[in-house]
Amino acid sequence: MAGKKIMSSKKVSAPAVSTPVRNTSLPPRQSTMASSPQKKSPPTYEQIAKRAYEIWKSGKGGSQDDNWFRAERELKGI
Repeated sequence: MAGKKIMSSKKVSAPAVSTPVRNTSLPPRQSTMASSPQKKSPPTYEQIAKRAYEIWKSGKGGSQDDNWFRAERELKGI
C-alpha cells in the first residue's frame, strides 16, 4: 500500500473572475462646444424699453432712468 496515491474527493475550481460593476450611470459626455460658455448677445433697445415699461406699469418702479437701468440689469442677468 505504500505505492498507492490517495486521491482527494475535493474538486478544485478556478478562481472566480469578477467584473467591476458601476452602480451609477456615466455622466453625460460634454462636447467641446458645450464646454465653452455661450456668448449672450446684449439686449436690444426695444427689449430694454419693453421691460422698462413693464416695470413702470407694475407700479413698483422708480423714475424713468431707474426703470431703464433695472430693465438693463435684468435682461443682462447681472
